Amino acid sequence: MTHPFRWRGTGPRPASALVLALVAVLGAVAASHAVAELTQRGNLFVRFDGGIQPKALPRDRLAPIAVRIEGTIRAPTTDDPPALHRIRIALNRAGSLDTRGLPTCTMGKLRSASTNEALAACSSALVGSGGVTARISIPEQTPTLTRAEMLLFNSVVGNRPAIIAHVFQLDPAPITRVIVFRIRHVRGAFGTVLEAAVPPSVNRTAHIKTIYLQLERHFVYRGRQRSYLSAGCAAPPGFTMVTFPFAQAAVTFEDGRTLSSTLVRTCRVR
Repeated sequence: MTHPFRWRGTGPRPASALVLALVAVLGAVAASHAVAELTQRGNLFVRFDGGIQPKALPRDRLAPIAVRIEGTIRAPTTDDPPALHRIRIALNRAGSLDTRGLPTCTMGKLRSASTNEALAACSSALVGSGGVTARISIPEQTPTLTRAEMLLFNSVVGNRPAIIAHVFQLDPAPITRVIVFRIRHVRGAFGTVLEAAVPPSVNRTAHIKTIYLQLERHFVYRGRQRSYLSAGCAAPPGFTMVTFPFAQAAVTFEDGRTLSSTLVRTCRVR
């Protein structure tokens, strides 16, 4: 895809195509035959996967899309994986994120909220949902696998556009965690960078095993239907498919290891 990311929000320009960046971090885009990306360093593996709907897109304009992204961290069965410390994504210049007229939510409304309370406070800023599974390891107790719900809200943090991930775990005890994905714009083929530091509170006793997100939002602004995420398939004339380097993604763990990959994907012209 040759057209650049277009920032269509209100506020500073650096927030181009955030959720497409998350797709780059965790997976596949557009092609029905896309395969998961598996990277390894030592005895640590990270598997990225995902996709978009619809898979076929217009050649010469942007169309609304929904995105599902997921990732799995694997380590030897006898060990917990190291704590996830940072996520960084640098992505190619294609697609659009449009937040014009979309309300924002603040961390203060989410820090102590349950899932229902977060929705009550910030449903107008909701841009997606998902979940996390983690291995809970407490001394002198049998490790258990727990699941947490995730809500994704449009936000501005430090005068920069962002997404706040609200993660709520009910068992073995109700716990709320908040993760902020910040965005900046740089020059080059991979011009939009999304970076999140995983708070120590997430890693205190939990070791993340899997994470998935479904990102989609349609809304009306100034009488017009808008989509939070849009994309096109800019295949050359005469071609109905195109393959391109979608993004460079990296995850860093507490022990210093970084696993990274360049994701190559294909789109189809509708």
